[in-house]
Amino acid sequence: MSPIGRVIIVLNLIAAGVFAGFAGTNLQRQHHWKKLYNEEQAAHKKDNDAAAQARAQLEQERVTFENAKTAAETSLGAANNSLQQKQDEITRLTQQLNTMEGNLKQLTSIAEAQNEKANKAFETAKAAYDMAIADQKTRDDSVNAKNVAEAENKTLKANLAASEDTVKQRDLKIADLDKDLSRHKLLVSVATQKGFMPAMAAPNLAGMVTNASANLCTIQITDNPGKIDITDAIAQNPFAFAIYDGNTYKGEAIATKYEPSANAVLCDLRLVKGEIKEGDKAATKTP
Repeated sequence: MSPIGRVIIVLNLIAAGVFAGFAGTNLQRQHHWKKLYNEEQAAHKKDNDAAAQARAQLEQERVTFENAKTAAETSLGAANNSLQQKQDEITRLTQQLNTMEGNLKQLTSIAEAQNEKANKAFETAKAAYDMAIADQKTRDDSVNAKNVAEAENKTLKANLAASEDTVKQRDLKIADLDKDLSRHKLLVSVATQKGFMPAMAAPNLAGMVTNASANLCTIQITDNPGKIDITDAIAQNPFAFAIYDGNTYKGEAIATKYEPSANAVLCDLRLVKGEIKEGDKAATKTP
């Protein structure tokens, strides 16, 4: 083979390699752009679907809004009609009220006039009635006064007779009491001559010395079997307590005052034969 043939063969091989490379590159680029195109078509279809869905939703919302608008316009028309009817009714009632106020004023004037006439007639009738009542009351008062005077006179006579009888009975009782008093004085005089002392006539009481100082002591009452009024008993006849400790007689205490709040008797000590102290016994009647 000649050198030119070899060069041509080599050139053909180089040209074939270059073409194969160029063809492979173009094929690869074509596949890449086709992929991008498909992706773009899918994205565009997705956007179109979303836009169609949004448009359908907006169409539905527009229809709903138009229906609501129609309903609102219908309701507004009905409300306007009702408002107009109310305003017409108010106008009618206002006119009727004005008419009634005018009639009321006329009736009030008539009633005031009639009331004034009635008051005058009532005052006249009341004056006549008061005069009649006054005359009748005067007659009744006179009759009542007479009846009361007669009743009081009878009552006074009866009371006088009863008082006279009461005075007679009281005089008889006083005479009997004077006899008893004279007899008692005689008995007391005889008893005194025999050694009796008034302090010995004491109620039945028992107690305990709660305080003793100098010639004074306080006796707490522990036994009052007769439930006597100690204050009254002291006022009538100051009695004596015998003071003792066990079997030891210590002296006497003459009652001078009773203190109900403490149920205690204040005493003056007499005939003391020992030391009188708190806790000693006291009794008006010794066994």
